[in-house]
Amino acid sequence: MNKPFDEAPEEPVTWEALRDAIIGLGERSIRKSYYGALQEHLTELARFRTLLDETREAIIVTELPTLRVVDANRKGLWMLGVSSTAQLCQPLESFFASDEWCVLEACVHPSEREPRAGPGLLSLQREGEERVLELSLRQDTFGQRQYLVIIARDVTERMRIEQALRAAKEEAEAAARAKAQFLGIASHELRTPLTSLLLLLQQGARRTGQDARGGELFNRMLRLARRLAVLVEDLLEVSRLEHDQIVMRPTHIDLRALVADVVADFRARAPDRHFSLRLPSEPAYVEADTTRVVQVLSNLLENADKYSLEGAPVEVRLERMEGIARVRVRDQGPEIPEEQRALLFTPFGRLREVGQDSPGLGLGLYISRQLAELQGGQLRLEPADGRGTTFTFSLPLVSRPDRGDAAQVAGSSLSPRDCGA
Repeated sequence: MNKPFDEAPEEPVTWEALRDAIIGLGERSIRKSYYGALQEHLTELARFRTLLDETREAIIVTELPTLRVVDANRKGLWMLGVSSTAQLCQPLESFFASDEWCVLEACVHPSEREPRAGPGLLSLQREGEERVLELSLRQDTFGQRQYLVIIARDVTERMRIEQALRAAKEEAEAAARAKAQFLGIASHELRTPLTSLLLLLQQGARRTGQDARGGELFNRMLRLARRLAVLVEDLLEVSRLEHDQIVMRPTHIDLRALVADVVADFRARAPDRHFSLRLPSEPAYVEADTTRVVQVLSNLLENADKYSLEGAPVEVRLERMEGIARVRVRDQGPEIPEEQRALLFTPFGRLREVGQDSPGLGLGLYISRQLAELQGGQLRLEPADGRGTTFTFSLPLVSRPDRGDAAQVAGSSLSPRDCGA
């Protein structure tokens, strides 16, 4: 007894055999009127087939629920490890090694007859080389049958680049950690003997106060030791910033009094430099760490004094603006080239054209900007206007403090730290 037609075993049907069968059907037909239209449609199908074969993605069409491969483009044949469509019409599993199929099976879920959500990655050994494919699955219905379409993109080179970038990132992070650890250890190791040296030099300066020659020698050594102490403290500060170990102790501050005290300190330290000061008529209250604000202001004034021309004034102005208090520090030194301005706020950023021989590690402005931003403020270098350099340090204004805070502000004594840039 013969089997019904729909139960007859299916033979592999290639694209070329299907095309020839359709053309033969048209040639044998009595009604030759539609033969030209048939040829035109076949030409369009052939062109479409050529496009599919030239695409970079591998496309494999499988029949559901059996996952029998019914078609594939040229890249799909390569992925399946065959040379022509005549070798298809086999279960999808038969084209892959066991380890490859385990990965692919997890993506297609043949037991559930539904594609897995999201792409998967499949490693294939083809032609003696390992390739990595990114899979995308789609289920479609044509006529009365359902198909699972597998689209695979070769991402081998992208994966290699990403792996190289990850390795470079890990190496850079390891170098940064090693640098920060070295800075922290070296700074701590230098700080202890420096403290002892400063005490000994201070005692020596007091004992030789009557001896002009000896006193001047001790005072010079004391100045150099203090400068070295500032450099060590800057290194420690960078280490704290990189490890998020900066502790802020904000209080209500009238920025007018703070700015006035810092300027008065610099007038005493640099008597040959004229520091002009303009303050608003009303208090400028901010919520900030007094020590850190003094540190930022001292860095700005230190830079202005260091890089200004001899005898040129340094202008300091405190302004109350909409919601902020802003300190402007303008010097009469050489202008900074536009393309090098961002370098100023990077660790160890020093410009060769400006202050090449000035002492310092190039950390002051980097530390100052970080401290300003940690308090909700900003530190900026204003655009060049042909009249020196202007830095602005701004903090959010707050309401007037209560009596207890006001008494604390009024009774506080300020001693700006000697910060180098």
